[in-house]
Amino acid sequence: MKKLMLSAAALIFAAVGYSQSNTSTVTQTGSGNSSSVIQAGMTNLSDVDQTGDGNASEVTQSGTSNDSDVDQEGNNNDYDVDQSGTTNESVVLQDGNGNLGGGPSLIWGTRQIGTDNESSTSSVGDNNNAGTSQEGERNMAVIDQVGNANVANGGNFGIRQIGNDNNTEIGQYGNGNFGTSFQTGNDNYFLITQTGDGNTATSDQNGVSNRGGDPSPGLIWGIRQLGNDNIADNDQDGDNNTSGAGQYGDMNESYISQTGNDNIANGGLFGNYQDGNNNIAEIDQDGNMNDAQNTQLGDSNDATATQDGVSNFSRTLQDGNMNTNVTTQTGATHSSLVDQIGNGNNSTVTQSN
Repeated sequence: MKKLMLSAAALIFAAVGYSQSNTSTVTQTGSGNSSSVIQAGMTNLSDVDQTGDGNASEVTQSGTSNDSDVDQEGNNNDYDVDQSGTTNESVVLQDGNGNLGGGPSLIWGTRQIGTDNESSTSSVGDNNNAGTSQEGERNMAVIDQVGNANVANGGNFGIRQIGNDNNTEIGQYGNGNFGTSFQTGNDNYFLITQTGDGNTATSDQNGVSNRGGDPSPGLIWGIRQLGNDNIADNDQDGDNNTSGAGQYGDMNESYISQTGNDNIANGGLFGNYQDGNNNIAEIDQDGNMNDAQNTQLGDSNDATATQDGVSNFSRTLQDGNMNTNVTTQTGATHSSLVDQIGNGNNSTVTQSN
């Protein structure tokens, strides 16, 4: 059975439903809008509402009890939803002009293959781009963009989760921000929030139970950037690693790379915490149960912590301007504490066994 409803001013391109008890509703108001709905399976539900001119949407659902809701308001918005499996749910809101789901080629704009995946995408403004794609079970992805020319689909990884029970959220509020996340494995979590203009945040996690901002152990954010032109990168390969970067100001850079298991770069709130401008902080940990944190308060500070081995510990505090520290620890159970208070300080720590 198929139900199809159109408003008086609606223009429908195609809406097709197959098999038992699938339901499709398309409402279009304006000129030059198009919608294609293809449903194969049972008890799938699709609702498309488009208001404005030149909007386009495609919904393809195969399986049982999948639910898709697409709302587009404005002009020349484009979105593509493709769900295959059972009880997947996709909710899309694009409000503005020229917003895309999946880029110009519409590779993704929520693609879910598996069971019990949930995706919620919201782009409010103009010329925003959102992705998603989840392939597995019980994954959840949230993209929330407010402003213009924000991108959460660079290289097709706006949020890309392959595995089970992964959870990623990307929030971008401003203009020209770029955020991506890629997770393979199970039970990984990451949270990216960018407020301002021209910020870039990327996260790549491969393994099991890697964390960024999971509230259960008190990790508030994976990446949090408030300001303009900040760069943050997270790369974790292994199991049970934690990562966090907080940057407050302009043109700060944070890099966290962890390979191994049970490494920590998010002690307290963040592994790299920067409050100021033009700061650079880097953590590179290779091994197991290493712990590092850099805190920078001021401008033009540079801190690097490199740990290769087991159970090494590093803390660096820079309070002032133009301070530099490099900590390198190789082996097991080394500990380093560095405090730089003032301006223009320089220190190097090297420990090995």
